[in-house]
Amino acid sequence: MAAAKKQTKADLETKIAELEAKLNQLSTQLESKPAEVKPAETKPAETAKPKPTLPKGSEV
Repeated sequence: MAAAKKQTKADLETKIAELEAKLNQLSTQLESKPAEVKPAETKPAETAKPKPTLPKGSEV
């Protein structure tokens, strides 16, 4: 049974290494995405504002 435990431990270490690599890859993707999203968020703020309208009772 000792050999089976060593095999399992090695398998787990391999799986951990694979998951860490995937996690690092996903983290890198998430770090780069907000930089792409921010310019899209600022565009609506740059649009021209409509001219203010006067209230109905204050026609000049």
